[in-house]
Amino acid sequence: MRRPVLLGLLFGLAWAAAGRQIYDVEIVVGGKRIAEPSVNGYTIAFHLGLRSLSDRTLELVRVDYRMVVEDVEYLRLESEVDPAVGLEAGGRTTIALPVRLSAEYLFPAVPGLRDKDLAVAYVSGGMTFRDERRRERRVPMAFSAEFPVYRGFEGGVGPVDVRTLTVGGSELTMTVLFRNLNGFPVSLGRLTYKLELVGRPVGEGAFAGDRTVDGRGMVGFPVPLTLDFFEIGKAVSDGLLQPPVAVRVSGEAEVETPWGPWRIPFDKSDKVDVLRKEGGHEPNSGKFGSCPRTD
Repeated sequence: MRRPVLLGLLFGLAWAAAGRQIYDVEIVVGGKRIAEPSVNGYTIAFHLGLRSLSDRTLELVRVDYRMVVEDVEYLRLESEVDPAVGLEAGGRTTIALPVRLSAEYLFPAVPGLRDKDLAVAYVSGGMTFRDERRRERRVPMAFSAEFPVYRGFEGGVGPVDVRTLTVGGSELTMTVLFRNLNGFPVSLGRLTYKLELVGRPVGEGAFAGDRTVDGRGMVGFPVPLTLDFFEIGKAVSDGLLQPPVAVRVSGEAEVETPWGPWRIPFDKSDKVDVLRKEGGHEPNSGKFGSCPRTD
């Protein structure tokens, strides 16, 4: 029997055994959220619902737990809850149990994660409650949760598609690119951008709408532009005539994931091809550049 399956059975048996005993508090997993992920790691917050089955006011004073990722124990912690969380007789409340997943420690401890898109964590432990007479009692908890192996996102600019190019100006299209390097899909709700050509700002704006970006997938947003070289400078004209041309894109993407909403900033400078339709050039694939991951 594989160890992850065995661990799952053990946790299930432990929870079933605990269920035969009546405790003062019922603990239910309400969900999980990940905020500001980066390739260096992130904190996953498990939202736990507490329901009092006691006729006394209780206080949550201590939490202990261990986390097993795949088949490896990743951490074991015990911490005091300060200030204590009050729970009225028959009342309910929700708390967050934050767990830091650091790439510096996680990947060496569980090297098989590097080849996975998603992983499973098993959490077991207990919460210690104190009543009005200062008597303490520990309530066990055990649950599992799926979490992502985060690889980040990329932003960039595709080749510049020039329709007309004269001494005075140009009509062209630049394409803002957004690529999902992760193995899970995200929903792109809004993307704001600023574009530069040869160091000169040429456009800014936003795209809104619910677009799915598949795992390891990409979307592109064309931006039609009309440039006046007398206004923005001859350097832009020279850059278009002597490709590859220097470009820069910066902005922020808002994505929805199974672990909550994420805001992904990006800022990338690159050099890309120039396509001239009147010259008979065929479009080709754009160049991607990494945007900084959130820390």
